[in-house]
Amino acid sequence: MDTDDRHRLCENARVRGELTVQELWLRYLALGGLHDEFDVDGYLQGVLPLNTLEQDILAVALNERLDEIYRAARGPVASAMPDASGTNPSPGLIEELLDRYQSSSGATGEPD
Repeated sequence: MDTDDRHRLCENARVRGELTVQELWLRYLALGGLHDEFDVDGYLQGVLPLNTLEQDILAVALNERLDEIYRAARGPVASAMPDASGTNPSPGLIEELLDRYQSSSGATGEPD
């Protein structure tokens, strides 16, 4: 993908993520981005270049926002899905394994 396509995809993601340029810039800045809001807006419009690292930081900021939106839009699951074998470990087995670990490591399970 060339840089021209990348700025266009970032702008589309910004719109889909319902972010203003200022909101996106603040997220980008929080991730370590070095450019100001004017530069980010110029990049999104295809007028100013950003180096590859700065483009990646901007993309991470956009992807985090899209994850927030689409993760929140997932449908609720009524119950936990069974594991592949169709059985769940019993609470007794879990307790036994924890006891074995604590006795082999010398851990007491008590807070310090």
